[in-house]
Amino acid sequence: MSVAAVAEAGGWSVFLPGTPVAADGADLAEAVDEFVSALREHAEDWQGRLRFAPNHQQHWPLVHLVSLASDADVAEWARGSGP
Repeated sequence: MSVAAVAEAGGWSVFLPGTPVAADGADLAEAVDEFVSALREHAEDWQGRLRFAPNHQQHWPLVHLVSLASDADVAEWARGSGP
């Protein structure tokens, strides 16, 4: 699973292909921070209801990773410099 970052329209978009998780920011740091928040929100939604949806069940490893990692660790992973 690899995070993608794209410079566009004077800002940055960060997303995880194959998931509904994406974020935008004026610069890459802001986009990554927003992406971490979006991942946390997705993990909460998954634990609450999405885990029962057939098209979201395969996201359990991502949800567990996000649930166990700190924001700094998730941001490092999103930048491609973490575990």
